[in-house]
Amino acid sequence: MKIAFISDVHGNLAAVKAALKAVTSHGVDLVVSLGDLVQYGPEPSEVISFVRGSGIECVQGNCDRAVARRRESTGEEFENPHWRNIAADFLKWTTSQVTAGQRKWLKNLPEELRYQVGKRSVLCVHGLPGHHAAGLPMEAAAEIYDEILSKADTSVVVCGFTHTPSIVRRPGGLIINPGSVGGGSVPSGGTAMILSFPEEGEPEVETLEYTYSLKAAKDRYNEIELGSVFLKCLELGRDQRGNWHTDDPEWRQQWAEL
Repeated sequence: MKIAFISDVHGNLAAVKAALKAVTSHGVDLVVSLGDLVQYGPEPSEVISFVRGSGIECVQGNCDRAVARRRESTGEEFENPHWRNIAADFLKWTTSQVTAGQRKWLKNLPEELRYQVGKRSVLCVHGLPGHHAAGLPMEAAAEIYDEILSKADTSVVVCGFTHTPSIVRRPGGLIINPGSVGGGSVPSGGTAMILSFPEEGEPEVETLEYTYSLKAAKDRYNEIELGSVFLKCLELGRDQRGNWHTDDPEWRQQWAEL
């Protein structure tokens, strides 16, 4: 069996279409979204409609919950107050763009999904089990990852939120994060993962990276005159909360020049 995982679409229609095309070309049996279909991107309503019509199974992300409940904050931390204020304004706009029916659908998304593949169980969440707005720590002590697996009581934990692809193998199981579809994981592109379960041996993980055209997103950002900083994030591979996903100085220099 092959399960494809995408996460953090963030209102980017071209990106989620590219992601779905990339994963389905690998003959997967199931596509699962790990949440945050909305916020930061200029096409939240269009993304919801597309995902609902595509047979993608979804969990609820912290941004989905904030929009569904008309909250003023997504519960995320930002590197500086200016970006936090921009995000707050964009959250208000995003909430105004989705229909009442779409808000209800977002509100009813499950906090987790569980699958049983042979003897292995797979737990899908947005942040960490039991916490929407918490991310998988990078390069943490082995005991931290062991505790995540133990508390989740599962063979595989699949999570999003950080926008950073990660694969952690421990004696007690596997933790993966596919990165982000529309959260600036890579410049003008996104990442996804495919989890395969052979008849014998450990589950196999393949990371996919793809690009897409930003033209529609650019036009829409210009139209609404809001969130231009988030467009720069997509172009140059920067998280909308401020941190970088690449250490390449070329992209950081381009940011300064834009």
